[in-house]
Amino acid sequence: MSVLFWIWLAVIVVTAVVEMLTMEVVSIWFTFGAIIPFILSATNVVGWEIQIIVFVVVSAVLILSLRKITKKFLLRNSNEKTNLDSIIGKKYRLIDRTDFENNGTVKVNGVVWSVLSDNGEAIESGEIVQIVKIDGNKLIVKKSEEK
Repeated sequence: MSVLFWIWLAVIVVTAVVEMLTMEVVSIWFTFGAIIPFILSATNVVGWEIQIIVFVVVSAVLILSLRKITKKFLLRNSNEKTNLDSIIGKKYRLIDRTDFENNGTVKVNGVVWSVLSDNGEAIESGEIVQIVKIDGNKLIVKKSEEK
């Protein structure tokens, strides 16, 4: 066996191990891209230049054509919600007034959060607000019908 045979085998093993450790769907394409040059090096049909070109072309085609599709398929059943998402829809008492220019505050589970009104209307302190969504480090709220 030629030295290239062992080099391509090492590329296959290393990229496969890296993919297993990271699960980022990046290095797996290099693993598949190295399989054809690995076979070519075992048969001594073409030189190392052609093997490298085949590796680069196959890897690039796989990355460009399949990465997004594969990543979407793998993440299809994952639940990307956090524990913080559980507060959406819940009602809390506004500590500080909020309007379209100023952030108000609300205390959620012992933590004081900045809040903004979802439509820019002024909401006075002491009012009950319902959390509509989370935008970065701010809670977007609307005035609750409940008093």
